[in-house]
Amino acid sequence: MNAARPSPVRIFAPLAKSPLLNRLDAEDADLAVLLATTADPEPATVRALLSITAMPVADRVARALDDRTDLPLTSLALLAAQRPDAKRATGTLRGRLFPDAAAPGTCHTFARTVAALAHQPASVDDAYLIGERFRESAAAADPAVLGQLLAPLLDADTLSDPAEAGLIALLDARASRAPTAQVDLAGTAALTRARRHRVHAGLIARREQTIRGLAHHTAGLTLAADLWFDALITAADTPAQASQALAMTEDAADTLASGGDLGCAWPAVRSRWQQVTAARTTRTHQSGWEQAWQAAETTDDGARWDDTQRALVAGYELLAEHVQTTWRRSDVPSTPDQCWAADPTGRALLHLVADHLTGYQTHNPLVHYDDRLLIAFVHGLAKNRRDDRSTDLHIAGLIAAIKAARSKAALLARTVPADLGLVVPMRAETQRLIPVPNGDDALTAKLAQLGWLLAGRPDAHADLLLVDESTDSESARAAAEAIQADHPQIRLTIAARPDHRSAKGGAVLWGLAELIGAGRTILAYTDLDLTYPLEQLGLHIAALDQPTVGAVIGSRRRPDSHGYYPPAGPTPATLLYQRAVRDLLQLDATDPQAGFKAFPVAALRAALPLVTDQCLAFDTDLLAAIRRSDYTVAEVGVAALHQYVEGQRGTPRDYDAMLNAVHRQALRHGLDPDLRRTPTWDRIRHAGSLAAAAAERPTTTMLMPPTPR
Repeated sequence: MNAARPSPVRIFAPLAKSPLLNRLDAEDADLAVLLATTADPEPATVRALLSITAMPVADRVARALDDRTDLPLTSLALLAAQRPDAKRATGTLRGRLFPDAAAPGTCHTFARTVAALAHQPASVDDAYLIGERFRESAAAADPAVLGQLLAPLLDADTLSDPAEAGLIALLDARASRAPTAQVDLAGTAALTRARRHRVHAGLIARREQTIRGLAHHTAGLTLAADLWFDALITAADTPAQASQALAMTEDAADTLASGGDLGCAWPAVRSRWQQVTAARTTRTHQSGWEQAWQAAETTDDGARWDDTQRALVAGYELLAEHVQTTWRRSDVPSTPDQCWAADPTGRALLHLVADHLTGYQTHNPLVHYDDRLLIAFVHGLAKNRRDDRSTDLHIAGLIAAIKAARSKAALLARTVPADLGLVVPMRAETQRLIPVPNGDDALTAKLAQLGWLLAGRPDAHADLLLVDESTDSESARAAAEAIQADHPQIRLTIAARPDHRSAKGGAVLWGLAELIGAGRTILAYTDLDLTYPLEQLGLHIAALDQPTVGAVIGSRRRPDSHGYYPPAGPTPATLLYQRAVRDLLQLDATDPQAGFKAFPVAALRAALPLVTDQCLAFDTDLLAAIRRSDYTVAEVGVAALHQYVEGQRGTPRDYDAMLNAVHRQALRHGLDPDLRRTPTWDRIRHAGSLAAAAAERPTTTMLMPPTPR
């Protein structure tokens, strides 16, 4: 017996896409007329039927449609616009527009004109629009029906000249005799939108040419020019302003080259132009970048790189060459913080690459890929190249450059300048501060990193406060001696505040309070070592711009972070500590102890009075106080310049003391763990220490299903 054949699949396409309506043969005329008589009268179908132009079929279709009594308002307007001789449709439209047939202004011509204005504005009689009869009808028409009929016009982004003239005439006529209704507001908005579009069209046409001219004087960097052009378009809302803006675009490149004044009175545009001017000075190592850019045009197999990827490949080549020539034969193997922060040449190269990744000749990978994809691309590129290099310094440098680029792009894009206050605690840091060969020269490095970040925003400023809490104040004296030059956007203050009871926390909390008093609006703190590059502080600032965010952690442990751990990830002890903190303080953070955090001033004002811990666990106390003050805690992934040494598997000696402090914090913030489930905290207490709990082998309990009786 033969198996039953499956039923054929039926696909129902919209009637408007029927071949009958698109390729009409003579024998199909009767069917087209039948459709006009019986088909669902939706506007798409009516529009398709009216597109039939072959005579006499078109006349038969129009008559069939006109004979129907079930056409919706939009379909009636389509029919009346394309077939003014459709008497029934025109009469029905007139009846809908003028419910009181005896009222002054009731007019068939007005009904046809409104339909034409919505669908065929070029056919509107201009002489009729300026007549008294039109004005009388416009004032008497039902505004709700007018709004429905004119919806295609009122919702459009652009208007043709006939459509704009007709809409102006209608609104003028209604304004003289009728109160303002929704159709009048929508019409005014449509005219404003259309005029703005027309004003901007000339500017937009100049965009590519103008930015290319500016890029010639900014070493190819185009992000600041893009932002300036956006501000220019926003400011130019009238034809006169558009003419002024167009004149600026024509003179912009020459003005930038000469260092002259743009002569613009619009504050937002002037502010953005200052950023373009700042980009003009970024020309360090340009020959090196150009060579790397040219070399990165094609892949190893001859294919062409996408331009957004080409900037990454050029940066890879530039940084890899530096590692190859500078560190390969060095007697002292370099670390990421030495190569890309302490070493002036490496630091300048990282900044150069980051500048170009923010937008080089308008090719910006940041807007196309998130950091996880960019980091994966860098690792994939290194794997495919099979580079003969003893370290991954170039990989760490390029990923740090990606983070720095996103940080700077975020700072440039802000509509308001950044007003920063940054605290750096010190205790016995003399060796980090002395500029010796292969040393950190940490203060010089941090000033250079922060200076590079702020350089693109001449209106941004920062207070850098170093707080020495050691009793001998040697770090403060060493810092004062290490200062080599002034930074126009950074004010450096060194404070000696001896406190034997504090372990970093006291210095940070005191410094934050001092900067609040100095009027800073964005506060941050970090360590003196070079693990956390200050170029990445813009990531924190961008996150703080989100509503309700009261703290931002620069996390080393997010999927888009890099540099702190080996591929296997954090140690069991580190994970246990993180989970215990989450248990005790209900902080869902991957890296609560990270020494790279930022806060808005309002959140700190509310939280600081609630913080009492001044030792190594002060971070969690501050974060818990932020949460208690009804703010949220956010995290951003950072690229840490840290050299992980294989074999470091021990638990930090301070973890148990810190956990005990976190427990006391939980009690003080009203989060008693005895009243909640805290499985990780209970496990650590039962084992006696975090190290012992981390050393335990996890056990799994198998639950067997009950045996059926």
